Amino acid sequence: MKKTLIALALATLAAGHAGAIDLSDDGSLKLTGFYNLTGAKVLSGTAQGSSAPWTYQQWKCPCTIQGWEYVSVYQKDKGFQVDQESLLGVQIKKDFTPTLSLTTQLVARANNPNEGSRPTVDWLYATWSPSADSAWTFQAGKMRIPLYYYSDYLYIGYAYPWVRPMPDVYGWPIYAYNGANVSYRTQFGATDWAGTFTAWAGGYTQKHDAYDTLIYYTTPTHESWKNIVGASASANNGVFDARAMLMHYNGSTWQDNPDGSRASIIDDQSTRIMGLSVNMDYRNWLVKTEVDRYEQIDAGKGLNNVYKYALFGVGYQYGAWTPMYTFSRYRTITQPIEGRNTQYLSLRWDVRKNMALKLQYDVSKDRSQYPYPFFGDSKLLSVSLQGIF
Repeated sequence: MKKTLIALALATLAAGHAGAIDLSDDGSLKLTGFYNLTGAKVLSGTAQGSSAPWTYQQWKCPCTIQGWEYVSVYQKDKGFQVDQESLLGVQIKKDFTPTLSLTTQLVARANNPNEGSRPTVDWLYATWSPSADSAWTFQAGKMRIPLYYYSDYLYIGYAYPWVRPMPDVYGWPIYAYNGANVSYRTQFGATDWAGTFTAWAGGYTQKHDAYDTLIYYTTPTHESWKNIVGASASANNGVFDARAMLMHYNGSTWQDNPDGSRASIIDDQSTRIMGLSVNMDYRNWLVKTEVDRYEQIDAGKGLNNVYKYALFGVGYQYGAWTPMYTFSRYRTITQPIEGRNTQYLSLRWDVRKNMALKLQYDVSKDRSQYPYPFFGDSKLLSVSLQGIF
């Protein structure tokens, strides 16, 4: 492909793009946006070798979770659902000078159990560069944690070939941070390779976060990531794109006792997340890979929380059509094991400029070893209309 899907999406969303909506006479205030109208149906499912229906937490299963951050769960008995992942987002950018701007991203979600806020302010940050052509960029405010290759545009579905990035790989209870980052861009000599080096720091606390409260504990649960420090390095030559990431934070998870005291589940635990992605976009071939590892180890507290997750996908573009096969895997390493293997068949059709229609069939196998039925095996059929404006 002459241009990657990501490049197309980011170019359109850039505030200076001709497709942006001017909100001021001088062009210093612009609006861009994106949308995902997504529906899916669980075709079948089993748990622990039985096809009999079961209940996990508040969900009637067969069921499948497709969005961990906002707990997007599809249930077979509800038929075709469009209320789990559909969303509308806008980005508004104000340029104060050629080197100073303010950006905010607002997203209205059909399903948003985190604090019941709708819409949410996903981003609100200032950007400054020493000069218009500077290789350095500084940002401060509320931003998305760049844990993954698709972190910055996870909800801009037009930017990737699937209906959604693989849920076996994407999704933690904390997905934003209040803090600052710095990035440096450079060209590697006379080669085609360009690099970007980024470092960030900050923290974030999510009260009553849906991930912990709804999926695991059923009781209102809070999570905090403090002292976040991370760095990433990426390189791209127009065909290959590689990114490595390392981040450390101190994590706490707790609930409130009736007397107002704090019942700690995890308290100020040192945590490390590592990630590596290598992608190829050559002629009509598309290859996607991502491998991540989460470590929360403390022998003194008996903690050995290590999670490993990865994806691999290959696709081919036939004109406006892009079929793709992807495999993902998720595992914890200590009992009780939580794990999943999923295969995805996806088809993207670029209906028109800045709009894509996607069809996807997922076959997921639950490899968890809990004494109770978890989400179980499932077959899911999804369709999504995604675009940018």
